[in-house]
Amino acid sequence: MRERALEVLRGRIEAGKPVYDFTGLASRPDPSAEPDELRTYLCEALLGPRIEEEARRHFEAPDASVFVASRTTALIFAVTLAFGPERVLHVLPRGGRPHPSIEEACSLVGAELVEVEEGEHPDPRDFDLVFVTGCDVSWRVVSEDTLEEIGGSGAVTVLDDASGDRVRRLHGQDPGPAYGFDLTVTSCDKLMDGPRAGLAIGDRSVVSEVRGVCESMGWTVDGPTLAAVLNALRSFDEEALRRRYEAVPEVAGALRDVLDAEVEETGAGVVLRGSWDDVEVALKLLKDHGMMTITALGYGGVERELRFNLLTSDAERFGYDRFVSVLSEELGDVR
Repeated sequence: MRERALEVLRGRIEAGKPVYDFTGLASRPDPSAEPDELRTYLCEALLGPRIEEEARRHFEAPDASVFVASRTTALIFAVTLAFGPERVLHVLPRGGRPHPSIEEACSLVGAELVEVEEGEHPDPRDFDLVFVTGCDVSWRVVSEDTLEEIGGSGAVTVLDDASGDRVRRLHGQDPGPAYGFDLTVTSCDKLMDGPRAGLAIGDRSVVSEVRGVCESMGWTVDGPTLAAVLNALRSFDEEALRRRYEAVPEVAGALRDVLDAEVEETGAGVVLRGSWDDVEVALKLLKDHGMMTITALGYGGVERELRFNLLTSDAERFGYDRFVSVLSEELGDVR
């Protein structure tokens, strides 16, 4: 499936045709830096303090410790390996779907995993390690009540905020450290113009444990990646995201008017459910209109439902009226 999508994508690019990101993942990282800042070992010494300063500002956590790893998934595995828990609790937003990394990490250390939606979770203090997903794969957002309850529970807590750090802000929520989480992890390429790297911020001792595991496993990053993380933090534009977010309800309403389908408005866009083949529709949208979706381009194991992130600059550039028109034309069954 993904190979077919990549072939279509290559064909459009080679033909000079535009492509548009509706995934929220196709960032434009800027790895520019001074030559010495890109060298092994020197990069961490020179860029590390600046990344820590920018991350503390971004997360409003002036005393927190910061570390950059190869992926957010690496940070999930690292914190699980570091603490070697026997029992792990994972709390999801209502209707949320889990990322497989937490289950896989628990399997690796032989931990019992209890995975529940918010409102159904047992006492966090009965667990050695507690994860909360801030925003799931379809951009369903966890409630602030859950964040406050678990972050302040006294358990060892991790907020998996891969894209949630950006999406939750649009719902009036604060950065993860404000709720008392020991560790908040986020992906620098999701709704940010950063690289495919994970950033961890939180309690100094917890971050130190995570850093130790990542360094021993080789889950560290090079100079250009660190430079791109720094530039992404500096260039993050929350107001632009907020402007696009305000268009989502109108787009969802317009789709409901023209499609004989279920249109779910999520924290960052829309999910469509109908009688069509999601994968074939996604491939056609990519081939004919250059619309990149997780449905077509996601890795193996990803949920293939037809979903569109409308918070990207490309979605805005494509045009929301055009977006509705294209989907109306391609999906048919117009009312």
